Amino acid sequence: MIIKLIAPLIVLILWFQNTNGQILTKKDIKLITNQIENLINEHYVFQESKGRIVSEFEQKVKSGKYDAITNPDSLAGILSHDLKSISNDGHLYVRYLSTNDTVKKDVKDWEKQELEREIRSNYGFREVQILENNVGFIKITEFMHPQRAMQTAVAAMKLVENTDALIIDLRGNGGGYPGIMEYILNHYFDGPPTLLSTTFFGDSTLHPAPNYTSDLVYGKLRLGTPLYILIDNKTASAAEYFTYTLQAHKKAVVVGETSAGAANMNSFFPLPHNLRISISTASPINEITKTNWEQRGVQPDYPTNAEDAKDKSVEIIQSN
Repeated sequence: MIIKLIAPLIVLILWFQNTNGQILTKKDIKLITNQIENLINEHYVFQESKGRIVSEFEQKVKSGKYDAITNPDSLAGILSHDLKSISNDGHLYVRYLSTNDTVKKDVKDWEKQELEREIRSNYGFREVQILENNVGFIKITEFMHPQRAMQTAVAAMKLVENTDALIIDLRGNGGGYPGIMEYILNHYFDGPPTLLSTTFFGDSTLHPAPNYTSDLVYGKLRLGTPLYILIDNKTASAAEYFTYTLQAHKKAVVVGETSAGAANMNSFFPLPHNLRISISTASPINEITKTNWEQRGVQPDYPTNAEDAKDKSVEIIQSN
């Protein structure tokens, strides 16, 4: 009985491997690793460290560490581990896209699903309310597409524009589109445009891009109105930019946990055999601090557990 089962099982394994997987050769590995080195050299944002990263990666390649790996998914995991270890950069990694992932989806269906998701989440504005003692509270789960989310953002800021203090809850907010984030941020700046940061690129053909405030505010400015921002270790990207910028300008008090530390902007580049590499291609540098929050995270002014951050901010407001 066992002998009878072995042959069909071998056939099944071979069929699954041939239809759903790929077998990498030593030549394939060389092609993949060469492209990784070239892409890092061309696009990695930190000029002073990319030479060292490539050099250390080349040593691992020459040692033959990857030559015996035949599964692209396994290769992606090992390459990611090594690249992150060499660079100490969480944005530098390799992913394998299965056949199902690479099948092109109907664009209209995707857009419809995305729109439904945005609507069901109220365009990222989960809660907008006025607490006791005229304290405004806005919970933003994600900064969504400004063309669709702007009306909701305007309504949220209008609701709290006459409050004596405002709490913006960015716990769990992994970022999103910068437009809505910048719109809310603009409420705390007045006068001529203020240079907030400059984005530098790894691609030498791209010039540094300054980021200024604007007068795009459909309502009252909140100059001098106390602002408290709640963060946790899942607060990332655009949500960190918002928090870090206002904290640097002394326009906000930050309460909660140290944030994720994802300042750099990454881009994906294709590699052979359904692999792709993520590379840090741009980095925003704050005009005041002359650095950013990459790997360090935004540091709260009042450290506390994430679940206690809201109560802590209310306590601080009441004591002032």
